[in-house]
Amino acid sequence: MAATKCKSAFAGPSTIYSARNDPLGPHLENFAGLLAEQGYCRLTARNKVRLLVDLSRWLERKRIALKRLDEQQTTNFLETRWKRITRRSGDKATMSLLLRYLRQSKAILTPQPAACGAIDLIERDYEGFLLKERALTEASVDQYLPVVRRFLSHRFGNGGLALRKLSASEVINFVQHDARSRGRRSAQLMTTVLRGFLGFLLREGRIVTNLAAAVPTIAGWRLSELPRFLEAAQVERLLHACDRRTETGKRDYAILLLLARLGLRAGEVAGLNLEDVDWNAGQLCIRGKGARIDRLPLFHDVGQAIAEYLQRGRPHCSSKRVFIQSKAPYIGFGSPPSAICGIVRRALSRAGLQPRHKGAHLLRHSLATRMLGQGASLMQIGQVLRHEQPDTTEIYAKVNLHALRALAQPWPEGAP
Repeated sequence: MAATKCKSAFAGPSTIYSARNDPLGPHLENFAGLLAEQGYCRLTARNKVRLLVDLSRWLERKRIALKRLDEQQTTNFLETRWKRITRRSGDKATMSLLLRYLRQSKAILTPQPAACGAIDLIERDYEGFLLKERALTEASVDQYLPVVRRFLSHRFGNGGLALRKLSASEVINFVQHDARSRGRRSAQLMTTVLRGFLGFLLREGRIVTNLAAAVPTIAGWRLSELPRFLEAAQVERLLHACDRRTETGKRDYAILLLLARLGLRAGEVAGLNLEDVDWNAGQLCIRGKGARIDRLPLFHDVGQAIAEYLQRGRPHCSSKRVFIQSKAPYIGFGSPPSAICGIVRRALSRAGLQPRHKGAHLLRHSLATRMLGQGASLMQIGQVLRHEQPDTTEIYAKVNLHALRALAQPWPEGAP
């Protein structure tokens, strides 16, 4: 009884009571409890509950049974409402949260998946192959599948997939067409994905010719660029730009330390769970690429920053993630972890730093470059960064500028 009163008080008892006989009436108190768990403030929660009361009365007027409520019905409701009431930025999010809650509560049915077309089916098969046999992360698969869809749509449109009729000239035609609208790195990713997909088709017996060999190479020489990095003093400047008096500042400082001191990838930071921090052993359990699991030392300053955030900055919530969004709903960062890159970009701006590249990988490269300057070997750098292949680390051989200057030959006298 006490819990019910608490939920009602949080979201407005009179509002909930007034809708008790409406289609959504029996669910409003528990939904208010969900809003409280996710960290919404009382005012925001009451606005969301009022929105649901309006939805419930709209269902009553339209004589729509609750079990028929779905995305189309909530869209119709919002469009009708917005004609007379100014829309709020969170209206759509409230509808999505409600539908998810009602489906989990078995109050409404989970929609059946739409009938899959031929492209959908083969894309699903390839997704399963990438996740289970190649052990790629979901973030990587999310980059691969759009390439597959573009290729199949370009060649077959909405018709049937006559895969055995694929020819080398059609593969080349797609690459030339698709690469025109892409930068060099994006085009190179496209060709890499396409080779892998064609290899998958050959392995599955869906084509009989090795068309992967027909995929053209996008111009761009390996190791032709210098790695992007910050100098050691700039990294410290970046870290000090966090206002550690605030909860968000404590979180961002801990995240930046993980990127700068341990060279973690953005996805590895976002995916860090509370049980991954072994305080007794002083270790972090990192789930990296290809389902790889590593244990890294928890340096004193990194551990101190994480502990400070957990004790004085992390919102109270049920999520197992270490790092939580600073605004409700209080959940971990999604995938792909673009929010981590956003934290780096904002820190760079506060520190007055304007490097050409501003993503989370900038700090990973900076760590490797600093290690090289301190005399670490490429093998040691590769071990710290957890590179699968030794040649991945070779690019850092180009950044020891002092050593390269010593090898430079003087300019010939009298040369123009």
